[in-house]
Amino acid sequence: MEVGVATDVGAGQRSYEDAWSAEQLHKNVTLLAVADGFGRPQGVPAATLVLETVRDAVRRELRRATFPSRTLSPTDVRQLLVNAFSEANDRLYRLGGGSDDCVTAASTCTAVLIINDQAFIAHIGDARAYLLRRNELVALTSDESILPELVRSGSRPHRQGKSRPSRPLLMRALGIENAVAVAPKVSHYTLHGRDAIALLTDGAHRAVALADLQPALAGRETAEASAQRVVALARVAGGADNATVLLARDATIHGSPGDHAQTPRKPRVSAVMLLVALAFFILITFGIVAWWLSDSHLYLGANSAGTVSLYAGAPQTIYGIPLHVTRKTYQVPAQSLPISVQRDLDHGLSVSSQIAADDFLREQALR
Repeated sequence: MEVGVATDVGAGQRSYEDAWSAEQLHKNVTLLAVADGFGRPQGVPAATLVLETVRDAVRRELRRATFPSRTLSPTDVRQLLVNAFSEANDRLYRLGGGSDDCVTAASTCTAVLIINDQAFIAHIGDARAYLLRRNELVALTSDESILPELVRSGSRPHRQGKSRPSRPLLMRALGIENAVAVAPKVSHYTLHGRDAIALLTDGAHRAVALADLQPALAGRETAEASAQRVVALARVAGGADNATVLLARDATIHGSPGDHAQTPRKPRVSAVMLLVALAFFILITFGIVAWWLSDSHLYLGANSAGTVSLYAGAPQTIYGIPLHVTRKTYQVPAQSLPISVQRDLDHGLSVSSQIAADDFLREQALR
């Protein structure tokens, strides 16, 4: 996968408030995302806070799944993205410190989680995701803003004289209300070979016409050069807002282009046998370590259902092999606990015994 990113602060802005992410989170699993926000809770741009939270939440669930491409159904992936957006919304809403009368921080977010050749797009706000296939550009998301809604309903805003129309106002964004009201729209597409995914914040796609955007993204230059071309077009058109363009070509091939540049030679039979013996030795060693840890280390963690469980062992997996076993499951939602406790659960909260774990959760419930 060849990924290129270009950004521009815009003619009317003093600082860059967009954010982007392009990361391979697991074998054959890649996350692409852009966000556009305002406000800086605790000195961190809202868009950056949202993308960090979404990425960490997705990575955490993928780690629990062990083999995401095999064990996660499309329904599981949709719920995974909904939960990640919900977590980002709650974090921004809490840290932003706003109220019903004053919004101090908010952000849009458009994320594409690609598993093998399946693309899941989670979207809220007015950034856009495009599919580029055989030089044809197709929008995969729609703007959640007031003016497009008026156009679709057949209404037209009243204009006086030749005044320039105001910028569309967002109908939905993360960080301004509870998570139930801002669940993202999630769509699912099967990618073909050579397909490309493009993500643009509104500062880019509002300033560049589709007739100019398509040839710019489909050019023969590198993905980064194509992204820079779109940003340059937005600046020339007088774009006043932050602009971010993320272009991922060969979206079904995970990893960097260099990973697939050369086909490795087949190893000799003796080398294969050596690798098999080494793998067998590693598995036995890990098995012994896991057995030892399971009897000597207890910890609390959040399970795949979002409730708290007591585990024995270590909160890691090595080569897909979990180094822990479940000792007890509590009907206590992890999100109902204090934020500091939730962070500890993500890394494994050590306890001395099952009785100590019971007492700890009982104490948390009484607070």
